[in-house]
Amino acid sequence: MAFPIDDLYWLQVRDFLQQHAQPLDAILAPGEFFEPFPGTYPYSVSPALSLEQLAFAVIHKGQITEIYAPLGAEIVHKFHPVYANAVFVVYARAPITEFLATDENDLKALFERMDAVDRFYDLEGNIQPAAAVVLTHNRPDALDRSLPQVLALNIPVVVVDNGSEGEKAAQNQALADRHQVQLLKLPQFRPAAALSAGVSYWLNDPSIRWISCFQDTAEVRPETIALLQKVQDPQERPLLVGDDDPDHATVRSDSVNGIPVKLKLSSSGVHFHAHRDYWASLLPIPVSTPPGDEEETLTATDENGWITTWSPRSIVKRGGYVVCVPGLVNASESTTLTVQPRSQPKSQPKIQPIAESHADDSNSLAGVRVLIDGYNLQLTKGTGIKTYGLSLIQALTELGAEIDVLLSRSAYKKNAVLDEVYFFDNQDKDRNLLFVLKGLLKSLSGPLYRAKRRDTSSNLVVKRGQYSDDFLKYAASFNLPQCYDLANVLYKKLKISTQITVPEKIDIWHATYPLPIQVRGAKKITTIHDLIPLRLPYATLDDKESFYYKTEAALKESAAIIAVSEHTKQDILTYFEVDPDRIIVTYQPIALKPLDDGDTDEEVEFFLQQYGLEPQNYLLFVGAIEPKKNVGRLLDAYATLDTEMPLIIAGKKGWLWEEELGKTAYLFDQKRSKKQVRLLEYVSTNALRYLYRGAYCFVFPSLYEGFGLPPVEAMTFGCPVITSNASCLPEVCGNAALYVDPYDVKDIRRKLEQVLSDRPLRDRLAKAGQQNSRNFSMEKYVQRLHQAYRTALG
Repeated sequence: MAFPIDDLYWLQVRDFLQQHAQPLDAILAPGEFFEPFPGTYPYSVSPALSLEQLAFAVIHKGQITEIYAPLGAEIVHKFHPVYANAVFVVYARAPITEFLATDENDLKALFERMDAVDRFYDLEGNIQPAAAVVLTHNRPDALDRSLPQVLALNIPVVVVDNGSEGEKAAQNQALADRHQVQLLKLPQFRPAAALSAGVSYWLNDPSIRWISCFQDTAEVRPETIALLQKVQDPQERPLLVGDDDPDHATVRSDSVNGIPVKLKLSSSGVHFHAHRDYWASLLPIPVSTPPGDEEETLTATDENGWITTWSPRSIVKRGGYVVCVPGLVNASESTTLTVQPRSQPKSQPKIQPIAESHADDSNSLAGVRVLIDGYNLQLTKGTGIKTYGLSLIQALTELGAEIDVLLSRSAYKKNAVLDEVYFFDNQDKDRNLLFVLKGLLKSLSGPLYRAKRRDTSSNLVVKRGQYSDDFLKYAASFNLPQCYDLANVLYKKLKISTQITVPEKIDIWHATYPLPIQVRGAKKITTIHDLIPLRLPYATLDDKESFYYKTEAALKESAAIIAVSEHTKQDILTYFEVDPDRIIVTYQPIALKPLDDGDTDEEVEFFLQQYGLEPQNYLLFVGAIEPKKNVGRLLDAYATLDTEMPLIIAGKKGWLWEEELGKTAYLFDQKRSKKQVRLLEYVSTNALRYLYRGAYCFVFPSLYEGFGLPPVEAMTFGCPVITSNASCLPEVCGNAALYVDPYDVKDIRRKLEQVLSDRPLRDRLAKAGQQNSRNFSMEKYVQRLHQAYRTALG
């Protein structure tokens, strides 16, 4: 329909749009409305339009029913009201800062004059209708305050009573009856089960698209759902919260559709608002029962960690964030949630603090004799498992255990001089088939296949400068030449574990890697670091069949199994049938010693000069150059980065290193590129400390890790971390890292740009990292290790 050119309200809208719209902007408007705007669409074609096509929408209050209802609902839901008068309301895709956006409540009051208003708002709700869950436990006074506030959101509500007792349970039921809402009653206090029950209740209704969960301590603003609906997105922002808990760090602040938000990696759990598909991907939330106490469950902290971070399908593991719209929900201080103390759960979505313990008899392994494999410990250069073995020895020493190491170095029985020489000779001997066959026969000879304690009284070989003090210390342990090589061959051919006799009593045989070896008379503990050969078979050279069966056998033979992360534990349970109670997660301690208090910034600068580096002026990666470490994509991202900071790669060349480095070889040539990539193939542990301290940022986009020690090491030295959202890394790094999709070069580059351009963010990450690294102290590792050994000893 045409409008008279002298219509005051029409002229007001026209003048407004002439000031703020571009000539070719697409505008939805009644009839032939604006001659100055050739991109005007009349209401009659609105069924064929999508929201993405429009820049503005002019809604005539008297003709609201002429707009295709789903499109009109989306306009009100996602666009911004920027102008209103008695007849028209103008909505815009982007907010107009110099105009105050019309309050939604005012708009609703205006719309209520029209007969179609109720229908319009119902249709708006039906685009992505929401429902609420209120969780309560023994607090009818808190429920009495929070339930009316949640009901004021004008969405359906279900209350879940999480094991309230006696009169309090009856009061909760009376409150639900008074407000005419459904109440689900759990017979016992089960936080994870209560949340699962409430969410599942609404998942059974296919019309519900978003589910908001509130603790009964929540104080809820009436506009909470309306504002969340302007921010939510099923793919990009599937998890939102209205509670801004300062204990959960903000990675950065942002704005979505003109609404200020904070991006976080975790949340307190006072409120969660998530899309139904996101909730469905998380359920059931796991419930853990610590050994010996069937009444214990995961605490509220654990379920919150599962929702935000630890679940394999969590938004943080996918490289996203928990989106906080601050100020919508607050926790009532007068009714703070109190949870009875509980045992350390077997399954931990986030690292839980361990109570300090005293070195009394209950926490000591005094008198326990432990034999540790020397498969990696005897190597002259470091590996991740060697580092683990050294930390294990240190922890067991603190627990009072008596420790020996089973080495497999060469020997010469007939001559004492040559025996010493052979032991310290690092060359691989040329072993012919006859030698191998003789060794295999010995390994099958039962009790005759014996390790012998070495005599270290002779001083025939000069060892200084070649062997570490650690190696020389356990060189006085037991030796059985080539026992590991022979055991691996025997298992590969016959699927038989090798039995070894040790001439002294051994209580625990600890294999730091799945080894087909048992020590007669000893209980076995096996550490599983990862299942990468099975998870990423294309990324390693391991014999996959042999690895699978050796791991399976080790799990069956072991009285206790140590996993270095909860993620590794879950991998074990996925691939093998094993009692989860025998798997203890100990994590790994940080082996690097902190810099001395006297190591000033000037001394760090002086040390870095030998590498031609300046403090805070280089990016750092630490790890082997091999496919699973993802160095190739890191180099691709760095190549397009607008920075002259060099990228330092500290790590030895591994399998397929040429392919990882070859695509961007020009970056290593200072004459061909302004950028500079430098490879440091072997860095001492002492030098590594200074490299961590001096780096502007540590970047570690690994495809898969069992624990991921380098990011935690970097955090210890105050270096901010960018790392992968895959495998265990979100579990270990928590809310103290910036996460990337390791397969997305653009995402790696974006996160590098973000840290390079935002110094306050860098400083926040550095501070959060140092706090997070305390979870991996030697003291805490000792306590976790003690639990594993007590499990094995029975």
